Amino acid sequence: MRVLHLVAADRWTGAAATALQLAEALRAAGVECVFAYRPGRNLEDLLGGVDWCRPILAKERTLGDVWAAIARVRALASDHDIVHAHLPHDHLLGRQALRGSGKPLIRGVHHLGHLRPDPFHRWLFRGTAAASLSNSAMLAACRRLPTLRGVPARVLPVALEARFRPGGDRAGVRERLRIPPEALVAGTIGKLDRGRGHDLFIHALAATPGVWGIVIGKGPHVEALQKLASRLGVAGRLAFPGYVEAGLEDLYAAMDVFVFPSAGSDHAHRAIAEAAGCGIPTVAADVPGVRDLIEPGVTGDVYPANDAAALAVRIASWAHDPARGRAGGAAAAAKARSLWTPQRLAAEALELYRSVVPGCT
Repeated sequence: MRVLHLVAADRWTGAAATALQLAEALRAAGVECVFAYRPGRNLEDLLGGVDWCRPILAKERTLGDVWAAIARVRALASDHDIVHAHLPHDHLLGRQALRGSGKPLIRGVHHLGHLRPDPFHRWLFRGTAAASLSNSAMLAACRRLPTLRGVPARVLPVALEARFRPGGDRAGVRERLRIPPEALVAGTIGKLDRGRGHDLFIHALAATPGVWGIVIGKGPHVEALQKLASRLGVAGRLAFPGYVEAGLEDLYAAMDVFVFPSAGSDHAHRAIAEAAGCGIPTVAADVPGVRDLIEPGVTGDVYPANDAAALAVRIASWAHDPARGRAGGAAAAAKARSLWTPQRLAAEALELYRSVVPGCT
C-alpha cells in the first residue's frame, strides 16, 4: 500500500507535526508514504533533502495557482492507493484532484472547529472515505455532520519521540534559568498569543507563593505577559526561555508539574503527552480531548477552563506534595510508554485504512 499525506503548511507545528509523525510511524511499519507540504519556513528546513517529502503545495495567490496545485496533487496521487489530507485547504485540493479516480480520500481532523455543519464543510466532506480524529470528543461531532454519518472514523493516538522520557537535565536547566535547585516549579508551553491561557497561568502563579514558573514559547503577546508578571509581583520567579525545540525534554524535566491552560491549533494536545513521557504530571483545563490523556487524580488533574483560582489550587496541591507528584509522574510515564508509541499509531492508522481498502497491508 502507498499513502500520500497532504499538509498545506510550511511550519513544523500543529497538524503538520502530527501528520509527519504519522507518516514516519507508517514508514517504520513498512508502509510506503510520501509527505507533501508547502515550502518555506522551518518545515522545509527540517525536511529539505528527504526524498519522500515533497514541497509541492506552494501557497496559491490566483485561481490559476489553485488549478496548478490540483494538477500537481493529481500527478503525485496517481501511483498511490490512499490520499490522506490533514487541513481544510489540502482536503479541498485532494477532493478536486481525485474526482473520478475512485481513489479513497481520508481526512485527518486536527481541530474540533473543522467539523462544523455549515454548507462549505458539508460539501467538503462529501465523498470522504474515512476520518482520522485527534481526540474522542470529535466522534460526536462527526455524527452531527450529515456527510460524515456512517463514514469510518477513528481516533489516532499521539506518538512520542524517544527523547521524551524521564531523566532529563533538570539541574542544568534550573541553573541556566536561575531557578533554585530546591524550588517547586510549574511550567507551560505554547505560542505566546492572546487566548492561549498564559495570562491565566501567571495569575495562578501569583496565587501560589513559593512556586516558580516557566513559560516556553514565542509570540506577539510575550511583552504583555512579562508586564503582567511584573505587575503581579511574580517576575522574579518566572522564566521565559523562548521557543525551544532541541532540549525541550530537559525543560519538562525541570518542572514538578506541567500546566496546559488552553488548546492549541492541534487538538491532539501533544504537549500533555510529552510532559507525561518525561514523568511530569499535568494540570490541564478541562477542554475536549484532555481526558484522553489525563487520568484525574492519578497522572494529573483537570480544572474548569478560564478559572485562575481553580488552577492555583491544583498547582499547589501537586507542587506542594512531592510524593504525590512523583507517583503521578511515574504513572504518567508508564501510560506514555504503553499507549503513545509510533507502533500503536501505525497500527491504528492501518486499521482505518483497511476499512476503506480491505486487505491492504
